[in-house]
Amino acid sequence: MGQWVLYGSTGLLLAWLTNTIFYQSFVFLFVLAPLGVIVPLVMRKNLCEKRRNILGSQFKDAILALSSALQAGYSAENAWREAWQEMVCIYGEDGLITREFAAMVRAISVNETPEQVLEEFAERSGMDEIIRFAQVFRLAKRSSGDLVSIIDSTSRTISEKLRVREEIITVTTAKQLEQTIMSVIPAAIILYLRFAFVGFLDVLYEGIFGRMVMTVCLLIYAVAILLGRRMVRLEQW
Repeated sequence: MGQWVLYGSTGLLLAWLTNTIFYQSFVFLFVLAPLGVIVPLVMRKNLCEKRRNILGSQFKDAILALSSALQAGYSAENAWREAWQEMVCIYGEDGLITREFAAMVRAISVNETPEQVLEEFAERSGMDEIIRFAQVFRLAKRSSGDLVSIIDSTSRTISEKLRVREEIITVTTAKQLEQTIMSVIPAAIILYLRFAFVGFLDVLYEGIFGRMVMTVCLLIYAVAILLGRRMVRLEQW
């Protein structure tokens, strides 16, 4: 609830700034007011994506710890507990992967199978890497193959993929910051002209022609921001 209030307030502030820069009209301020709802929805999606990225990074360490426990001779059930304890040491009890592994350890302690709890976790996460690991783990557990070597090979492969993903996230984060700065510059220039040269832009806020020009400018500005954000999205890399 607190985040909704925060981001809703941010959306309303954005609506006020947009109206101040492009319209200076109470009518258009009410038209832009839905940003108070749109911004929280967009931020919710971004926060979910950020959470998945953090979870993926932590899962990389978790499956390596799990593989190490299996190689040390622990059963699959006890290996989960060992991996969870290692995650507590690395990320603390409040870490995303720590809480997930703690829930899986509790489920295993009440006679749920490791492959079942892993598949449930994979379904909750929605991450392809975790889903694939869960599938491989189930197949290795059911088959008569060497569970330890199969999990070790799979863990290393998935960990390497997640490591590469982390590097891509680092690059795209820098690009996203650059794109954000470039997006702010045009609005900052208009604000500078308004306050540094009082009356210089008044013609753009008066009459139908001025409103039309500013509306076209706003649309071009919005499209440029959306295209810029699309180009630096992680999925594009």
